[in-house]
Amino acid sequence: MTDDTTHRPERKSSIAASGLISGGAAGGLSLFIAVTANSIALWADWVATILDLFAVFIAWWGLKKSETGKTDTYNYGFGRFESLTSMGMAVLMVISFFSITAAAVVRFQHPVAVEGMGVLIGIVLHVIFGFINVRLTLQSLSLEMRAKSPLVTAQRRVFTIKASANILMFCSLSISYFLRDHIWASYADPVAATAIACTLLASATKMFKFSVRDLLDCAVEEQSQLLIIRALTMHFDQYEQIHDIRTRCAGSKVYIEIFLEFSPERQHGAVMDTVKSLQQEIKRLINCDEVLIIPL
Repeated sequence: MTDDTTHRPERKSSIAASGLISGGAAGGLSLFIAVTANSIALWADWVATILDLFAVFIAWWGLKKSETGKTDTYNYGFGRFESLTSMGMAVLMVISFFSITAAAVVRFQHPVAVEGMGVLIGIVLHVIFGFINVRLTLQSLSLEMRAKSPLVTAQRRVFTIKASANILMFCSLSISYFLRDHIWASYADPVAATAIACTLLASATKMFKFSVRDLLDCAVEEQSQLLIIRALTMHFDQYEQIHDIRTRCAGSKVYIEIFLEFSPERQHGAVMDTVKSLQQEIKRLINCDEVLIIPL
């Protein structure tokens, strides 16, 4: 029977690859309907689509790189590369936020009714791409629940934003076109653009915080620290002194290092028994991936 983990790297990059294909098609079609319709939201959507396409490309590139695993040059693999690429995606989202916000402010000051063939085409296309992006969002969410990492989370956020933007644009274009005889309907266009921009900024902020946490080796929470101390207390008579305790979070993974001083008279076999016992006890108390006990 094949181990499920063998397929995880392939599934990671395949979701991003699907996003690249759909994003490329959406980018070309978004430009067409933006040119043929008098809608600032459609132009904002095109800008967001292009930047999202770059973001998905970065996600695909980063996931393909992380699948390489450790090499002679990078003995620990490319785990932190995922955090760096996730930050790159966040920067693209911030640029998109300012571009869309600037366009929306102009349209708030000078509201106009949307018109043209591109509006009806846009309504249909946002329904189609909405279903595609919802599907990619659910696939990304499933992957995140299995193997959470900064880049996988960033990928899920991008597809969530794209799906949300499709819903917003469908509502905005429908209101602006079918209710264009009402004055208030002309504001649906810039309102949708502003909502898309705010969603981008909020998601970029979360992605940035999550990525920086991993790059700076964030420690586990206080409750887990207390559980480590509890395990050490239960074995207090088997070592001489605690020199240091280090914990690090990398995505959903937790790494623990404990430096213990043992009596010089204590036999190596007895030390290894203590090390093994402590490792089992800490892993039982905390859902962690690696516990290292370093004898001093």
